[in-house]
Amino acid sequence: MGSSEEAKTQPARAALKRDIGWFGSFSMGYADVGADIYVALGLVAAYAAGWAPIAFIIASITYIATGLAYAELATAYPYAGGAQVYSMKAINDFAGFLAGWLVMLDYTVCTALFAIATTGYLTFFFPILAHTSFVVTILGFHMSVNAIGVIAFVIVLSLICINIVGIKEASNLNIAMVALNIGVLSMIIILGLFMAFNLGLFDSQIVIRGLPEEVGHISYLWSADYGNQNFLYAVTLAMSSFIGIESIAQAAEETKRPDRIIPRATKMSIVSVLVFAVGLSFISLGMIPWESLGASLSDPVSALVQTIPIFGQSVYFLAIIAFTGFAICLVSSNTGIIGVSRVVFSMSNFDLLPKWFSKINPKTRTPVRTIIVFGSIGALMALIGHLDWVADLYNFGALLSYLMVNISLIILRHTDRETYRSWRVPFSFKLNVRGIQYEIPLPSFLGMIACSSIWILVVLYHPMGRLLGFSWMSIGIIIYTLHRRHIDKPLLSRDIGATIKPMTYKMNALVLLRPEEKEEVCESISNSLDARFRLTLMSIISTDKWDLSLEKADEYRRLLESDLEKVASSLESSGYDTKLSVQLGSLRRIVAEKATSEEYDFIIVLRGKGFKKGKRNGFEDMISLVSAVAPGKLMVVRR
Repeated sequence: MGSSEEAKTQPARAALKRDIGWFGSFSMGYADVGADIYVALGLVAAYAAGWAPIAFIIASITYIATGLAYAELATAYPYAGGAQVYSMKAINDFAGFLAGWLVMLDYTVCTALFAIATTGYLTFFFPILAHTSFVVTILGFHMSVNAIGVIAFVIVLSLICINIVGIKEASNLNIAMVALNIGVLSMIIILGLFMAFNLGLFDSQIVIRGLPEEVGHISYLWSADYGNQNFLYAVTLAMSSFIGIESIAQAAEETKRPDRIIPRATKMSIVSVLVFAVGLSFISLGMIPWESLGASLSDPVSALVQTIPIFGQSVYFLAIIAFTGFAICLVSSNTGIIGVSRVVFSMSNFDLLPKWFSKINPKTRTPVRTIIVFGSIGALMALIGHLDWVADLYNFGALLSYLMVNISLIILRHTDRETYRSWRVPFSFKLNVRGIQYEIPLPSFLGMIACSSIWILVVLYHPMGRLLGFSWMSIGIIIYTLHRRHIDKPLLSRDIGATIKPMTYKMNALVLLRPEEKEEVCESISNSLDARFRLTLMSIISTDKWDLSLEKADEYRRLLESDLEKVASSLESSGYDTKLSVQLGSLRRIVAEKATSEEYDFIIVLRGKGFKKGKRNGFEDMISLVSAVAPGKLMVVRR
């Protein structure tokens, strides 16, 4: 009865509905990141001056490395939750909680911030919104609320309703708005480059590194060289343009083919955001003085557009830009709701937060409770309309979470080698430590260094970030401690992380090759098997019929090993893990011994023309030999 009750409380791992296709997955990653450029473009220019593109490039290292890490981990462990799931699997439950807790507030703030930004773009069409306010009385307290806050509040409530209906509807909204945004930003880059770009202005500005003046709200490390320090501060702000790539992984449980779609969507999102963030930043230096761009904090893209001849003076074109800003900010707010609801749902599902949050609506198969609770928090924050004080916290939590993702990938590459990864972060290097060989993906290693370095800059230069960031972490640790005591589980347990199963394990397969079957082996295996199979290539020098001297047998063995090494090398270049073995002895005995061994999950026999049942040139049919002792393991690959 107890197990039945427990099963009823944990339906969520298989309950979310897979409704997201490749463009929907891409749109989620792009939307949460792409909207940031509408604010960060001017903000970074205000402090980095002519080196704003360099600040974006430095910050993009964390984005590229972490995005690639997410792509590999999300295909191997396609659960809602992202960083929280990977940290639990790689380290322990507390690390998983911390990673999830750090991005929870980021998503909630994202929901509110971009709801307000969405309403801000509406003021182009309805200027009265910018000058209208109300006085609201709640429990005797009087609070002034502007019209922008009220509209933003209503927008978030509408997004909550859309998300409750289903992930497909929410994803479709993302797709439509992202497609519009990509088209408009591409047009701005092309028109700006060919109609407004001034190479002389670009050359004069690109040499200016950082705002040379002191700024009151920055916590400077020394009272001189403000230009370089303001540039470092700008790097931390540029990082805000690259927060959101984890949105793709958060919806892994709702993606139709995560093994194929997630890597593709992640790489597309990385390239698109880099083109627009770095591209617009570079082009802007040849279109407008950096001081003017920095002064247009609320609408830097419109400031750029106004420098384009003909188009910049067109009310209709400016209206399109304003609507595009409205659209992408709306999508980013929507992605915030999707992200926070899936993180909290996953944390609850893995006993990091109360089980109450893991309830799934049986009809829409969405985590309704988390959508309502945390969407409502975002709506209330939007209603206030003043969120400047949490801007530093946005980077604080995301950078630590990204750091944990890169560390988790490095750890899992070593501790969970049996897991099949349909896509792997490229450019790994081997490191030998006390006789143990570690495989370390170079991008994740660089990402780990970049994330920790920029996070340290956030802590050093952002006094409010220090206060709010560490306060948020402390509150989370207290909540986690009380919850774990309530459910009587240790704080640093790894038991739950051990239950996180990969999509597919690597399987050991023994490939039985006759001495004469070498020519088409690679092509046949590549056409029939994917890289989840770990292959052992084996040829047998049979002593059943042949009477070989030890010298001849040894010579024959060396020739076979040389042939197998060529086959193994070719297969390894296609992504397979391979070993080779040449056995001398009774064919029947060796095949039976290997086929019944627990070492191998499958026994693979190549069958082509001329390879028929029965006997062939004195050799017994290997298919018959394997079938006789382990029929469930037999796989026949045709040449």
